[in-house]
Amino acid sequence: MCGRARCTLSPAEVARAFGFPTTSANAGGGGDGPAVPTLHLNRFRPSYNVLPGAYLPVGAMRALPGCAHGGGGSDGEGPVIQCMKWGLVPSFTGKAEKPDYFRMFNARSESVKEKVSFRRLIQKNRCLVAVEGFYEWKKNGSKKQPYYIHFQDHRPLVFAALYDAWTNSEGEITHTFTILTTHASTSLNWLHG
Repeated sequence: MCGRARCTLSPAEVARAFGFPTTSANAGGGGDGPAVPTLHLNRFRPSYNVLPGAYLPVGAMRALPGCAHGGGGSDGEGPVIQCMKWGLVPSFTGKAEKPDYFRMFNARSESVKEKVSFRRLIQKNRCLVAVEGFYEWKKNGSKKQPYYIHFQDHRPLVFAALYDAWTNSEGEITHTFTILTTHASTSLNWLHG
């Protein structure tokens, strides 16, 4: 996947894409929304051209104090939707370093276990990312033509991803993620061939 996507999904659409429960507008509330805890959703800015370094809503199983809903296990874990920055910044990155969100915005599934930046996250730091589509560029000589890849029925694309938390020199914690990729499907051979 190239480093551009479209995400204008509402929090309820994101929750449904992840298979998380949502509230109902008929339940006396102010409308449809996620029925799971959310963190920092105010950081998300819907856009037709999202690139690494931007915040996107991410679905994960996280430790939640006193969690007893949403199918959480006895260990206090449950589903959560949290805004994280696209482009993995490993937790072992130096506190004074400037984060490079483009360096690890995706990871090849075939080699993810070989790289320490990703391998250590596989067990407990898995998550999901939903977007409406993404952009790929086809080279034609010296020109590049962008193509928007999405489902015909306009349902969200949900990607497997890995996340981490990095602390900068001021003590601020930034959660970041990388999307797991694999070989292009045969229906996209014309674009990658």
